[in-house]
Amino acid sequence: MKTSSKIRQSFCLPFCVAVFAAMALGGCKEEHIARPDPVDMTPEAVGFYCQMNLLEHDGPKAQIHLDGMPAPLFFSQVRDAVAYLHMPEQSHAVVATYVQDMSGARWDAPGSWVEVDAPLYVIGSDALGGMKAPEFVPFTNPDAAEAFVREHGGRIERFSEITAEEALVDASEATESGQEADIGARLEALSSQKGF
Repeated sequence: MKTSSKIRQSFCLPFCVAVFAAMALGGCKEEHIARPDPVDMTPEAVGFYCQMNLLEHDGPKAQIHLDGMPAPLFFSQVRDAVAYLHMPEQSHAVVATYVQDMSGARWDAPGSWVEVDAPLYVIGSDALGGMKAPEFVPFTNPDAAEAFVREHGGRIERFSEITAEEALVDASEATESGQEADIGARLEALSSQKGF
């Protein structure tokens, strides 16, 4: 009986270690979050930054889906969404980002939703987005992007090439587009409402 007990112990210990190791490694398996589909904008959809109705603004829009959030964040401009993605303060896990493709679309009727890294972007053109600031215009059709550059100026970049510096509006652009005065007026109005 002692021999069979020793055999069981010598077999059981490695077996238990192997089972425990397999369970531990199984727990390390990376969970994959299902990529949500793009959400159609409704009359209730408002921009994340401006809190204005998106359907009242022309130009391409964007939406960012965050892990654990039931609805996407909508952006009245593609550039705003790209800036959000580049912000160090942005701490939520991004599950999906979509932009509206302008290939074959009109400025007042943007195209279908595509994943953010699918199109080429025209940067630095004279096109102003929904908030009247310089826009990043997405095109899945390279010929349409080139035609847009010929008509409106700018250059073509892939999403992976867009830097944080390009996404964040500098002071000269804010002054030229009137954003600085608008932001100042909003802050002054808020201060007077709160009694500051």
